[in-house]
Amino acid sequence: MRRLSSAGYRVRQLRWSLCAQLSDADRRWVEDVLMPGERPLFERMPVYDQTHSVLVAREVERMGGDNLLLRAALLHDCGKVLPPHRVPLLYRCAVVVLRAISPRLLSALARPWGVLWPVYLHVHHPELGAREIERAGSPHALAELVRAHQEPSADPALRSLQSADAKH
Repeated sequence: MRRLSSAGYRVRQLRWSLCAQLSDADRRWVEDVLMPGERPLFERMPVYDQTHSVLVAREVERMGGDNLLLRAALLHDCGKVLPPHRVPLLYRCAVVVLRAISPRLLSALARPWGVLWPVYLHVHHPELGAREIERAGSPHALAELVRAHQEPSADPALRSLQSADAKH
């Protein structure tokens, strides 16, 4: 039953992604929250990832998250875009299906070359995003939150980021 409800959620998420938009007010808020060196990491994400990240960050804000956690929420998926490579929506769908039916095959396909680049980016985006954040000159603590955002954790801040991400 959980797989069916998860599949339904993913279908709704895909439909939502196709018509996602970011308001001017959200863009101004993002500019206020992120440091200047971090803004390009956010801006290069597709609008559906930007919108998702803003929803996650707003949820973290409602939970009482500090500025560092808000920045992590805004950048947690920035590793899905490493120009000229990105993870198109159809690859995201394929990754979700493969993760559910054969995690071993997904791992084998996650290679940084050719048509497999998007799979690689999706699977490894926490680490890749953390490296990009460090290159941008951001604090190590921010990179660590992004690096660990899909790993089990007892850290309350990280758990609130994970909860917000799962909700949106």
